[in-house]
Amino acid sequence: MRLGKTEKTRRPDGKLVLRRRMIGLDQELILDQETCCGCRDCQTICPTEAVSSTEPVVEGGRVKAGIRMEIDPETCIFCGQCAVICPTKSIFWRENEATVPAVVTGEILPPLDEGLEVRVEDCRIDCGLACQAACPVEAIKVKTEPAAENGGGKIVDVAVDLNRCFYCGRCGPACSYGLIAVKKARQGLIIFAPDHCPQDCRACADVCPSGAFEVKEGRVSLDERFCLYCRACTNVCPEAAALEVKREFIRGRPLHSQLWLEMQGKLVSPAAKVRLAQEQAADKRARAFRTRID
Repeated sequence: MRLGKTEKTRRPDGKLVLRRRMIGLDQELILDQETCCGCRDCQTICPTEAVSSTEPVVEGGRVKAGIRMEIDPETCIFCGQCAVICPTKSIFWRENEATVPAVVTGEILPPLDEGLEVRVEDCRIDCGLACQAACPVEAIKVKTEPAAENGGGKIVDVAVDLNRCFYCGRCGPACSYGLIAVKKARQGLIIFAPDHCPQDCRACADVCPSGAFEVKEGRVSLDERFCLYCRACTNVCPEAAALEVKREFIRGRPLHSQLWLEMQGKLVSPAAKVRLAQEQAADKRARAFRTRID
């Protein structure tokens, strides 16, 4: 690899890799095209328009070819904004040993306000390890050990791979004892009218990363508790009257950032964008007032 030039490769495991090396600097951006849901959020917010996408192919109500994201090595600047916003954790950013994008560590963008907590000390093995079974990306691994006397066993740890978990919330209701709390960064509203769905169409279920859309008895059903509001479903739905996703906000940790406000404005619904602008104006007035008082 020539120093300073970005090299683009495609691995057999479906990962698209961009790498650039300079003296004292080794940058890498990895897009997992197998786990990517095709929401196009990365394309929407990319400051250099380095991200592009193909059109999906839907035939007979099934997704024959999903949306494929591509990254132009000539225009990508390794800013990491796409890795911050990706709802399915399909984009990995690295700069030397750092794996948290500089836009976050430099407080230009906030980390998303999301999390998952498990009260492992109260776990009981008769749950059948339901949280592990419910996870759509195998991010949860339950460690057990046999009991010393009766052989019944016990749960000693519940490990969550936060590099894979996208906080869909499926593990919460699966837990028989209510020991899992999931906090989502994305909130919104889905308007789903199955009566408008074309016959035998299940395109939304084909691309839904969390399984919020499922096919039951030949019809698509929705459990909005598990929705990521990624809008991948609307990108493949052949009938506009059947489905609308209104993303109301993407919650980040407290941070005054113009870039974060602009990014949210590109990703939320029109009504939410107006609300964001009003909140931004009110925040500026409040800070200006505090400055005059000080």
